[in-house]
Amino acid sequence: MLTAAVILSLLIGWMGGGRLSRWEEARIHWLLLPIAALFIQHIAVSWVPWPKTGSGFWGPALLLLSYLMLGLFLLRNRRRTRTALCAGAGLLCNLVVIAANGWRMPVSTQAALRLSSQGLEALSSGAIPMYALASPETKLLFLGDIFYLPIPLLRGFASVGDFCLAAGVFFCFMAMMKPTRLPIWLRNG
Repeated sequence: MLTAAVILSLLIGWMGGGRLSRWEEARIHWLLLPIAALFIQHIAVSWVPWPKTGSGFWGPALLLLSYLMLGLFLLRNRRRTRTALCAGAGLLCNLVVIAANGWRMPVSTQAALRLSSQGLEALSSGAIPMYALASPETKLLFLGDIFYLPIPLLRGFASVGDFCLAAGVFFCFMAMMKPTRLPIWLRNG
């Protein structure tokens, strides 16, 4: 979802006369924090054993560290109101639902039915790190991955928090690129 937001932001920014070379004018601070946070999340999913029960320490600890880094980035750049509010709301929504469900993002049954039989089995058995198939015991499912996005090459699930994060990424890129041919409310992030 964030990859799609970055690509869309770049395309709209460039079509609106924006340039990535203008990022310093935007005075967005600590830009390496979100990059490092996403790298840490990648490590948490790919290299750290994530127990099927969600009771392990390192996976959730790395996930929390990445959320803390993202939160610090947003706090430092809070004058970019749209970026901070949208991304902050998404961050909070995702953190709350993951924490309430054993440090795994619940995926609704309706969304999971789009998976292959092997994918559905892996999700059901807890073999996919950080994700779990929703059950009657799932808390706050409305904040979980309830949407299926059939975007070619980027297929996957999304939550309300993911859409908010994507909006925050969009506004951040607009602030960095400073497009000149877009409405002012889109340019100032």
